[in-house]
Amino acid sequence: MSTMQKTTQVAARVPFEIKKQASLVVNEYGLGLSDAVRMFVTLIAKEKKIPLDINKPIVSISNFDSAYPEYQGYIDDVAEEYRYEER
Repeated sequence: MSTMQKTTQVAARVPFEIKKQASLVVNEYGLGLSDAVRMFVTLIAKEKKIPLDINKPIVSISNFDSAYPEYQGYIDDVAEEYRYEER
């Protein structure tokens, strides 16, 4: 009997530069970005919480820019990119 679990694909839209930088970091650990995401999602499921120290919780997407000024406009940029690709 096979012990393979049924899998599903997870997709996330992130700016190219962030993906590139994140890939460089996880590659230093001998991982690919898919491996890192799989580890993160597995930890969420097992721990029943987000396994990060989030000092400034996001109450809603609408306050993302004020909570994280260093990423101001990020959500709008990603949303616009997604709307463009959906056409």
